[in-house]
Amino acid sequence: MRFSISTLCCGFSVLLTVLFLGPPNLPAATSDGPAPSALLEAPVPFFHTYNLTSLFPVGKGVIGATGKNQPGSSNVLTLDECINRALGQNPDHGKSRQNLRANTADLLSAWGNYMPTMSASYSISQNNQTRAFLDPSGVLRLTGGIAKSTYANLNINFTVFDRAAKYFEMKNAAYLCKERRSNLRDSELALVQQVRSAYFNALRQEKLLVSAQNQAEQRRDQLKLAEARFSVGSVTKLDVLQAQIELKNQELFILQYENDLKNAKIELNRLMGGTLDSDFDLLDEYAVKAVDFDVVQLVTEAVENHPQVKSLAYRIKQENTRLWMGRLAYLPTLGTSAGYQRSEDGIIFIPELNKGRGLRLWMNWNIIDSFDRFRQNRYTEVTVNNLRYDLASARLNIEKGVRQYYLELLRLYQRNQTLAESKELASQSLELERERYRLGSSSILELRKAQLDYSDAEVSYINSIYDFHAALSSLSRNVGRDLILE
Repeated sequence: MRFSISTLCCGFSVLLTVLFLGPPNLPAATSDGPAPSALLEAPVPFFHTYNLTSLFPVGKGVIGATGKNQPGSSNVLTLDECINRALGQNPDHGKSRQNLRANTADLLSAWGNYMPTMSASYSISQNNQTRAFLDPSGVLRLTGGIAKSTYANLNINFTVFDRAAKYFEMKNAAYLCKERRSNLRDSELALVQQVRSAYFNALRQEKLLVSAQNQAEQRRDQLKLAEARFSVGSVTKLDVLQAQIELKNQELFILQYENDLKNAKIELNRLMGGTLDSDFDLLDEYAVKAVDFDVVQLVTEAVENHPQVKSLAYRIKQENTRLWMGRLAYLPTLGTSAGYQRSEDGIIFIPELNKGRGLRLWMNWNIIDSFDRFRQNRYTEVTVNNLRYDLASARLNIEKGVRQYYLELLRLYQRNQTLAESKELASQSLELERERYRLGSSSILELRKAQLDYSDAEVSYINSIYDFHAALSSLSRNVGRDLILE
């Protein structure tokens, strides 16, 4: 094959364009992050990106996907993609982001307290009035005219000493910003856990649906075998009726799992903030692995760095600063003001012009206030102490959650291993009973019992996989970060 020089140059230029400029027709803003204007308005990360699909890198398989649907296509959603969509579009989480954006105004207001306040006013009025009267000689005369007045005023006020209120307000604004960041992080963790649970539930329902469909195929084969044996007289009509009943029951299970799968995807769509009736396939790449966490280290990390703990700690700091403001309220306040005013009043032909400049120093000292300041300080002290009790209680609850979910993970891991062995034994037993029934050495009731045992074992095994990952997600929620099993 021969290529012209112009073809090679064209291909090379396209390659350079893709490498340096990226693929064409990309949207300006995606659901993975806020728009550039929002970042400029509040330069903080609005949400974190979780690469959760790398937690358990085992054999990847698309549940319910056809051959054309592969990972990365528009019809297949990984857990990581679902989480990113939820963090970008979930309405409840959007409220937490808005609360963080509002803190910019608090910070500006706190810094603005160190600047003087200025006010200006200007007014103008005009009155046209005439009055008729008779003078002593009896002549009718008119008096009055046009009265016009203007007034302009400019004042500058600055509080020199306000009992450190400005300083503490600025500190509280910073603490409030950190508290809202912690609340945003806690909202992220809660939303991620909800998306994980919904994703795992959808995977569970898809697995159960596939299992029910496979068992329905086995029931059809069983019905054909019973009909064949009945045709030659080796079994009674009861075997055929029993096989038909088992097939109908299995078809009812399929309808139930299909409905449960639709509801699970509706819940996942709700959490992602998208259209509830959108359909997609899920990527199942989760396997159960041995738990090797250091529970003492996890507890230490959780009780110190969990967003709920940090949020309460910043609230305590805010109340402490308010308490200092209340204690310093017994001191006087000092301030100064400067002003300029100009007024012009009188009849338009004979105006009176007034000008004035002034500089004022003032002090305000509230000496006796009927113990109002004492009452306010006492309530603030009670609030601080109550928040400290809340902090101690939150740490205990977090430690309790970490230890409980850690023990639950250990139990679920052992349960999964046991159920895997039980499923394998039930599968072997079913194959033996199926062969015995085909040879005529076993009854339909014994085969039915083997089928029920295998069905229960397979359902329990499927549930154990996703119960394990749901518990791992809950443990991550209590620790305050993603936990990865090696």
